[in-house]
Amino acid sequence: MNYNVDYKELYNNFASGNFCSLPNGTIVHSNEKFLDLTNYTREEVLGKKKFTDFLSLGGKIYFENIYSPALKLSGTIEEINFNFIKKDGTKFPVLINSVEVKDKEGLHLFTQSAVFNISQRKKYEQELLIAKRKANDLSNELIDVNKELLSRAELILKQKLQLEEFNRHLENKNRQLSSFAHIASHNLRSPVSNLVALKDFYKESTDLEDKSMLFSKVEIVIGHLNETLGELIESVKIQGNKDIKHDPIIFNSVFDKTLAILDNQILDLKAVVTSDFSEAPNIEYPKLYMESIMLNLLSNSIRYSSPDRITKIHFCTAVNNNEIILIAKDNGLGIDLRKHGHKLFGLNNTFHRHPDAKGVGLFMTKTQIEAIGGSITVESEVDKGTTFKIILKKNM
Repeated sequence: MNYNVDYKELYNNFASGNFCSLPNGTIVHSNEKFLDLTNYTREEVLGKKKFTDFLSLGGKIYFENIYSPALKLSGTIEEINFNFIKKDGTKFPVLINSVEVKDKEGLHLFTQSAVFNISQRKKYEQELLIAKRKANDLSNELIDVNKELLSRAELILKQKLQLEEFNRHLENKNRQLSSFAHIASHNLRSPVSNLVALKDFYKESTDLEDKSMLFSKVEIVIGHLNETLGELIESVKIQGNKDIKHDPIIFNSVFDKTLAILDNQILDLKAVVTSDFSEAPNIEYPKLYMESIMLNLLSNSIRYSSPDRITKIHFCTAVNNNEIILIAKDNGLGIDLRKHGHKLFGLNNTFHRHPDAKGVGLFMTKTQIEAIGGSITVESEVDKGTTFKIILKKNM
């Protein structure tokens, strides 16, 4: 099929402005599109204008120093951005492609160039740039908001944990109060009832010997009552002490002092008492409480040792996150926890028929530990031994 193409018409109406220039830059031919871009007439351009006449000062410098040398070096150059100046002085961005046309001997005859108006493209790029900046600003705002939300979430979580800790503290205090009320009513009722009964007997008796005997019994009951009141008062002091001084404690030092206090009982029993505080050698803790806790635990292990074997007692420390665990382990008589576990730390509760058992030591130990925010647990098996674990806070 034969197509008749009007190449001159095609050239004049091409999408880009095309022009032909001599080696010195003078434009000798152009299409209509180029004239439309410049707003000049053909007569005003051909043979009179150079491409650099349509460029700003900065564009001319770039053309002479970069564009022209690069074109001579490679013979072609593509998509170089210039600001193009129309006849009325207005500017718009263009891309220019150029190629050198040479004869067979390589002599430069002329340069063929195409100029593309990229005003819309630049506008679109600018819009994209603005949109990107806005997106970045929005992203930064979102990051800031997320940081703020995360900070608030962390604060809320911290407050929640503090509230839970406070609730646990209140629940513990309520349990202590309830236990104290029960202990007070239980432990005071009996001696008070005895006193009332003895008073009645004393008033009814006319025999001086009987009165003397009854008065001696009254003295014994008063002594027990005074001892019970002292124990209750001491527990109230511990529970209500809000300004307990924390001291730098070295476990070995406190343990050595405890051994010295109980030295006779240990020698009489021929007990093997060992310790290993290497995992947590020290702590900030009320010295008086720590001495009392160790003394009660060690004396308990001695008091309830088994006569059927050599007594072995071991104290040590362990670390768990923000907690230091003081462990006291023995191979003594043990405790039936199913039977006595619920009242193990109550006042005046005893679980063996030992002449020195008063049921005060564990109660006071638990009270002292809980007053500093700690806790105590027990593992025990009858005739095999007992292990106490005291959870102590590292940082108070």
